Amino acid sequence: MTEMDAYQGHTILITGGRGYIGSALAEALAGVDCKLILLDQSPEDAWRPAAHAADVSVQVGDVSLRETWERVLPEVDVVFHLAAKEYFYRSDYDPELDYRLNALPILHLLETCRMENHQPKIVFASSANLYGLADKLPVNETTRDDPLTMWAIHKLTSERYVRLYAEQFGIDAISLRLANVYGPTARWSTMDRMVLNRVVSMALDGKQIMTFTNRDCIRDYVFLDDVISAFLVAGGCCGSAPDSVYVIGSGEGQSIAHTWQMIADTVGATRGKTVSVGRDDSVKIEPLEQRNFVADTALFEDATGWKPMMKLEQGIDRTMRAIISNSERQL
Repeated sequence: MTEMDAYQGHTILITGGRGYIGSALAEALAGVDCKLILLDQSPEDAWRPAAHAADVSVQVGDVSLRETWERVLPEVDVVFHLAAKEYFYRSDYDPELDYRLNALPILHLLETCRMENHQPKIVFASSANLYGLADKLPVNETTRDDPLTMWAIHKLTSERYVRLYAEQFGIDAISLRLANVYGPTARWSTMDRMVLNRVVSMALDGKQIMTFTNRDCIRDYVFLDDVISAFLVAGGCCGSAPDSVYVIGSGEGQSIAHTWQMIADTVGATRGKTVSVGRDDSVKIEPLEQRNFVADTALFEDATGWKPMMKLEQGIDRTMRAIISNSERQL
Protein backbone atom coordinates (compact mmCIF):
# COMPACT_ATOMS: atom_id res chain seq x y z
CA MET A 1 0.00 0.00 0.00
CA THR A 2 1.39 3.41 -0.99
CA GLU A 3 0.78 6.73 0.74
CA MET A 4 -1.67 7.64 -2.05
CA ASP A 5 -3.88 4.58 -1.59
CA ALA A 6 -5.34 6.02 1.61
CA TYR A 7 -7.08 8.74 -0.43
CA GLN A 8 -8.74 6.62 -3.12
CA GLY A 9 -12.49 7.25 -3.19
CA HIS A 10 -12.37 9.87 -0.43
CA THR A 11 -13.28 13.55 -0.25
CA ILE A 12 -10.30 15.75 0.56
CA LEU A 13 -10.37 19.44 1.49
CA ILE A 14 -7.27 21.62 1.19
CA THR A 15 -7.47 25.10 2.65
CA GLY A 16 -4.95 27.36 0.98
CA GLY A 17 -5.10 24.83 -1.84
CA ARG A 18 -3.74 27.32 -4.36
CA GLY A 19 -0.84 28.49 -2.18
CA TYR A 20 2.79 27.40 -2.28
CA ILE A 21 2.49 24.13 -0.37
CA GLY A 22 -1.22 23.73 -1.07
CA SER A 23 -0.85 23.74 -4.85
CA ALA A 24 1.88 21.09 -4.68
CA LEU A 25 -0.30 18.95 -2.42
CA ALA A 26 -3.26 19.47 -4.75
CA GLU A 27 -1.15 18.44 -7.75
CA ALA A 28 -0.13 15.23 -5.97
CA LEU A 29 -3.68 14.34 -4.93
CA ALA A 30 -5.11 15.21 -8.34
CA GLY A 31 -3.66 11.97 -9.64
CA VAL A 32 -5.87 9.97 -7.26
CA ASP A 33 -9.44 8.89 -7.92
CA CYS A 34 -10.96 11.11 -5.24
CA LYS A 35 -13.01 14.25 -4.75
CA LEU A 36 -10.64 17.16 -4.19
CA ILE A 37 -11.89 20.51 -2.86
CA LEU A 38 -9.57 23.54 -2.90
CA LEU A 39 -10.80 26.22 -0.51
CA ASP A 40 -9.51 29.71 -1.21
CA GLN A 41 -10.52 33.18 -0.10
CA SER A 42 -9.98 34.83 -3.47
CA PRO A 43 -12.31 34.20 -6.42
CA GLU A 44 -9.94 35.88 -8.87
CA ASP A 45 -7.41 33.11 -9.54
CA ALA A 46 -8.91 30.02 -11.17
CA TRP A 47 -5.74 27.90 -10.85
CA ARG A 48 -6.37 24.16 -10.74
CA PRO A 49 -4.06 21.15 -10.91
CA ALA A 50 -3.06 20.00 -14.39
CA ALA A 51 -4.31 16.74 -15.92
CA HIS A 52 -5.90 14.73 -13.16
CA ALA A 53 -7.97 11.72 -12.16
CA ALA A 54 -9.61 13.51 -9.24
CA ASP A 55 -12.89 15.40 -9.32
CA VAL A 56 -11.45 18.84 -8.56
CA SER A 57 -13.51 21.83 -7.45
CA VAL A 58 -12.57 25.27 -6.14
CA GLN A 59 -14.71 26.80 -3.42
CA VAL A 60 -14.41 30.39 -2.29
CA GLY A 61 -14.67 31.05 1.41
CA ASP A 62 -13.13 32.82 4.40
CA VAL A 63 -11.76 30.21 6.84
CA SER A 64 -12.03 32.70 9.71
CA LEU A 65 -15.82 32.49 9.44
CA ARG A 66 -17.71 29.64 11.07
CA GLU A 67 -20.26 29.49 8.25
CA THR A 68 -17.53 28.64 5.74
CA TRP A 69 -16.69 25.47 7.63
CA GLU A 70 -20.37 24.60 8.09
CA ARG A 71 -20.75 24.81 4.31
CA VAL A 72 -17.68 22.86 3.17
CA LEU A 73 -17.18 20.14 5.81
CA PRO A 74 -20.12 17.77 5.16
CA GLU A 75 -18.89 14.51 3.58
CA VAL A 76 -15.21 15.52 3.86
CA ASP A 77 -12.90 12.67 4.92
CA VAL A 78 -9.57 14.50 5.21
CA VAL A 79 -8.77 18.17 5.83
CA PHE A 80 -5.33 19.61 5.11
CA HIS A 81 -5.44 23.02 6.79
CA LEU A 82 -2.70 25.10 5.16
CA ALA A 83 -4.38 28.51 4.88
CA ALA A 84 -2.50 31.14 6.89
CA LYS A 85 -1.12 34.64 6.60
CA GLU A 86 2.27 35.63 7.96
CA TYR A 87 2.63 39.24 9.04
CA PHE A 88 5.83 40.97 10.06
CA TYR A 89 6.00 43.76 12.58
CA ARG A 90 5.43 47.14 11.00
CA SER A 91 3.49 50.31 11.70
CA ASP A 92 0.19 48.88 10.46
CA TYR A 93 0.56 45.45 12.09
CA ASP A 94 -2.75 44.24 13.52
CA PRO A 95 -2.45 41.44 16.12
CA GLU A 96 -6.22 40.90 16.20
CA LEU A 97 -6.23 40.35 12.44
CA ASP A 98 -3.32 37.95 12.86
CA TYR A 99 -5.40 35.98 15.38
CA ARG A 100 -8.43 35.99 13.10
CA LEU A 101 -6.43 34.67 10.15
CA ASN A 102 -4.10 32.24 11.92
CA ALA A 103 -5.79 30.88 15.06
CA LEU A 104 -9.54 31.37 14.76
CA PRO A 105 -9.89 29.20 11.59
CA ILE A 106 -8.66 26.02 13.28
CA LEU A 107 -10.96 26.66 16.24
CA HIS A 108 -13.92 27.05 13.89
CA LEU A 109 -12.90 23.88 12.05
CA LEU A 110 -12.69 21.85 15.25
CA GLU A 111 -15.87 23.31 16.77
CA THR A 112 -17.82 22.62 13.59
CA CYS A 113 -16.60 19.02 13.65
CA ARG A 114 -17.67 18.70 17.29
CA MET A 115 -21.05 20.40 16.95
CA GLU A 116 -22.04 18.79 13.64
CA ASN A 117 -20.45 15.40 14.37
CA HIS A 118 -18.17 15.55 11.34
CA GLN A 119 -15.23 13.15 11.64
CA PRO A 120 -12.56 14.07 9.08
CA LYS A 121 -8.90 13.42 9.66
CA ILE A 122 -7.18 16.79 10.08
CA VAL A 123 -3.57 17.67 9.25
CA PHE A 124 -2.54 21.15 10.37
CA ALA A 125 0.45 23.01 8.89
CA SER A 126 2.42 24.50 11.76
CA SER A 127 5.94 25.89 11.94
CA ALA A 128 9.31 25.10 13.49
CA ASN A 129 9.53 28.83 14.31
CA LEU A 130 7.59 27.98 17.47
CA TYR A 131 10.89 26.83 19.00
CA GLY A 132 12.33 30.36 18.78
CA LEU A 133 15.98 30.54 19.84
CA ALA A 134 16.57 26.88 20.65
CA ASP A 135 19.69 26.40 22.76
CA LYS A 136 20.42 22.86 21.60
CA LEU A 137 20.47 21.13 18.20
CA PRO A 138 18.93 19.13 16.72
CA VAL A 139 15.42 20.10 17.80
CA ASN A 140 12.72 17.54 18.47
CA GLU A 141 9.24 17.41 19.95
CA THR A 142 10.56 17.60 23.53
CA THR A 143 12.35 20.93 22.91
CA ARG A 144 10.79 23.81 24.83
CA ASP A 145 8.46 26.09 22.86
CA ASP A 146 9.60 29.72 22.72
CA PRO A 147 7.47 31.64 20.18
CA LEU A 148 8.95 35.08 19.50
CA THR A 149 6.27 36.58 17.24
CA MET A 150 2.51 36.94 17.45
CA TRP A 151 2.24 34.71 14.37
CA ALA A 152 4.16 31.94 16.16
CA ILE A 153 2.02 32.38 19.28
CA HIS A 154 -1.11 31.93 17.18
CA LYS A 155 0.35 28.84 15.49
CA LEU A 156 1.08 27.42 18.94
CA THR A 157 -2.45 28.30 20.06
CA SER A 158 -3.80 26.44 17.03
CA GLU A 159 -1.73 23.39 17.90
CA ARG A 160 -3.13 23.44 21.43
CA TYR A 161 -6.67 23.57 20.04
CA VAL A 162 -5.85 20.55 17.87
CA ARG A 163 -4.48 18.58 20.82
CA LEU A 164 -7.36 19.50 23.14
CA TYR A 165 -10.06 18.50 20.66
CA ALA A 166 -8.23 15.28 19.84
CA GLU A 167 -7.98 14.32 23.50
CA GLN A 168 -11.41 15.47 24.68
CA PHE A 169 -13.60 14.86 21.64
CA GLY A 170 -11.80 12.12 19.72
CA ILE A 171 -11.13 14.25 16.63
CA ASP A 172 -8.29 12.70 14.63
CA ALA A 173 -5.74 15.48 14.08
CA ILE A 174 -1.99 15.96 13.63
CA SER A 175 0.14 19.13 13.53
CA LEU A 176 3.32 19.21 11.43
CA ARG A 177 5.96 21.75 12.41
CA LEU A 178 7.74 22.60 9.18
CA ALA A 179 11.31 23.80 8.79
CA ASN A 180 12.25 26.18 5.94
CA VAL A 181 10.51 24.77 2.87
CA TYR A 182 11.84 25.34 -0.66
CA GLY A 183 11.68 23.88 -4.15
CA PRO A 184 9.48 24.15 -7.26
CA THR A 185 5.71 24.03 -6.83
CA ALA A 186 2.72 23.57 -9.11
CA ARG A 187 1.40 27.14 -9.06
CA TRP A 188 4.43 29.11 -10.16
CA SER A 189 3.29 32.53 -8.97
CA THR A 190 3.75 31.41 -5.34
CA MET A 191 7.41 30.40 -5.73
CA ASP A 192 8.95 33.57 -4.35
CA ARG A 193 7.14 33.22 -1.02
CA MET A 194 10.02 30.99 0.14
CA VAL A 195 13.33 32.64 0.87
CA LEU A 196 15.63 30.05 -0.68
CA ASN A 197 13.62 30.10 -3.91
CA ARG A 198 13.96 33.89 -4.04
CA VAL A 199 17.71 33.71 -3.54
CA VAL A 200 18.10 31.17 -6.36
CA SER A 201 16.04 33.44 -8.64
CA MET A 202 18.19 36.45 -7.73
CA ALA A 203 21.35 34.53 -8.51
CA LEU A 204 19.94 33.44 -11.87
CA ASP A 205 19.11 37.07 -12.63
CA GLY A 206 22.77 37.95 -12.11
CA LYS A 207 22.14 39.86 -8.89
CA GLN A 208 24.41 39.84 -5.89
CA ILE A 209 22.91 37.71 -3.11
CA MET A 210 23.29 39.25 0.33
CA THR A 211 24.02 37.93 3.80
CA PHE A 212 23.41 39.84 7.01
CA THR A 213 24.49 39.61 10.64
CA ASN A 214 22.79 36.23 10.97
CA ARG A 215 24.90 34.67 8.19
CA ASP A 216 26.43 32.12 10.57
CA CYS A 217 23.06 30.94 11.87
CA ILE A 218 22.17 27.34 11.06
CA ARG A 219 19.04 26.52 9.08
CA ASP A 220 17.29 23.33 8.01
CA TYR A 221 15.96 23.63 4.44
CA VAL A 222 13.48 20.89 3.57
CA PHE A 223 12.54 20.19 -0.05
CA LEU A 224 8.88 20.62 -0.95
CA ASP A 225 8.50 17.07 -2.30
CA ASP A 226 9.53 15.71 1.10
CA VAL A 227 7.02 17.99 2.81
CA ILE A 228 4.21 16.84 0.53
CA SER A 229 5.14 13.23 1.28
CA ALA A 230 4.98 14.03 5.02
CA PHE A 231 1.49 15.53 4.68
CA LEU A 232 0.24 12.55 2.70
CA VAL A 233 1.66 10.08 5.21
CA ALA A 234 0.23 12.11 8.12
CA GLY A 235 -3.23 12.17 6.56
CA GLY A 236 -3.12 8.43 6.08
CA CYS A 237 -2.04 7.57 9.63
CA CYS A 238 -3.96 10.34 11.42
CA GLY A 239 -5.79 8.81 14.36
CA SER A 240 -3.34 5.95 14.76
CA ALA A 241 -0.15 8.00 15.25
CA PRO A 242 0.87 8.13 18.92
CA ASP A 243 1.50 11.90 19.10
CA SER A 244 -0.27 15.03 17.89
CA VAL A 245 2.76 17.20 16.98
CA TYR A 246 5.70 16.24 14.78
CA VAL A 247 8.78 18.10 13.55
CA ILE A 248 9.37 17.96 9.78
CA GLY A 249 12.69 18.93 8.24
CA SER A 250 15.64 17.54 6.32
CA GLY A 251 17.75 16.83 9.38
CA GLU A 252 20.59 18.63 7.60
CA GLY A 253 21.86 21.92 9.03
CA GLN A 254 23.84 24.49 7.05
CA SER A 255 24.76 28.07 7.83
CA ILE A 256 22.99 30.74 5.81
CA ALA A 257 26.36 31.89 4.43
CA HIS A 258 27.30 28.38 3.30
CA THR A 259 23.88 27.81 1.73
CA TRP A 260 24.06 31.09 -0.18
CA GLN A 261 27.53 30.13 -1.41
CA MET A 262 26.18 26.74 -2.55
CA ILE A 263 23.53 28.61 -4.53
CA ALA A 264 26.15 30.95 -6.02
CA ASP A 265 28.39 28.04 -7.00
CA THR A 266 25.53 25.99 -8.50
CA VAL A 267 24.14 28.89 -10.52
CA GLY A 268 27.62 30.10 -11.49
CA ALA A 269 28.60 26.69 -12.84
CA THR A 270 25.41 26.52 -14.90
CA ARG A 271 25.55 30.09 -16.19
CA GLY A 272 29.31 30.07 -16.72
CA LYS A 273 29.87 33.24 -14.69
CA THR A 274 30.57 34.19 -11.11
CA VAL A 275 27.67 34.93 -8.76
CA SER A 276 28.68 37.29 -5.97
CA VAL A 277 27.74 36.75 -2.33
CA GLY A 278 27.82 40.02 -0.41
CA ARG A 279 27.40 41.07 3.20
CA ASP A 280 25.54 43.97 4.76
CA ASP A 281 25.71 44.36 8.52
CA SER A 282 23.65 47.56 8.55
CA VAL A 283 20.31 45.77 8.14
CA LYS A 284 18.38 45.26 11.37
CA ILE A 285 17.74 41.57 11.97
CA GLU A 286 14.80 40.56 14.18
CA PRO A 287 15.51 38.21 17.11
CA LEU A 288 13.76 35.28 15.42
CA GLU A 289 16.12 35.59 12.45
CA GLN A 290 19.05 34.93 14.79
CA ARG A 291 17.81 31.41 15.48
CA ASN A 292 19.57 28.13 14.80
CA PHE A 293 17.50 25.15 13.79
CA VAL A 294 18.02 21.57 12.65
CA ALA A 295 15.13 19.10 12.77
CA ASP A 296 15.28 15.74 14.48
CA THR A 297 12.51 13.85 12.67
CA ALA A 298 13.02 10.50 14.41
CA LEU A 299 9.62 10.54 16.13
CA PHE A 300 7.72 11.02 12.85
CA GLU A 301 9.94 8.50 11.07
CA ASP A 302 9.29 5.89 13.75
CA ALA A 303 5.54 6.55 13.71
CA THR A 304 5.07 6.56 9.93
CA GLY A 305 8.14 5.28 8.07
CA TRP A 306 8.57 8.66 6.35
CA LYS A 307 12.09 9.92 5.66
CA PRO A 308 13.40 13.11 4.03
CA MET A 309 15.02 12.14 0.74
CA MET A 310 16.39 15.34 -0.83
CA LYS A 311 19.85 16.60 0.07
CA LEU A 312 20.31 20.37 0.00
CA GLU A 313 22.82 20.51 -2.85
CA GLN A 314 20.59 18.35 -5.04
CA GLY A 315 17.51 20.36 -4.06
CA ILE A 316 19.18 23.65 -4.97
CA ASP A 317 20.08 22.22 -8.37
CA ARG A 318 16.51 20.96 -8.91
CA THR A 319 15.09 24.34 -7.92
CA MET A 320 17.48 26.22 -10.21
CA ARG A 321 16.68 24.01 -13.19
CA ALA A 322 12.95 24.35 -12.61
CA ILE A 323 13.23 28.16 -12.53
CA ILE A 324 15.29 28.12 -15.75
CA SER A 325 12.76 25.83 -17.44
CA ASN A 326 9.87 28.03 -16.40
CA SER A 327 11.63 31.16 -17.68
CA GLU A 328 12.23 29.49 -21.03
CA ARG A 329 8.54 28.58 -21.29
CA GLN A 330 7.65 32.24 -20.81
CA LEU A 331 9.75 33.34 -23.80
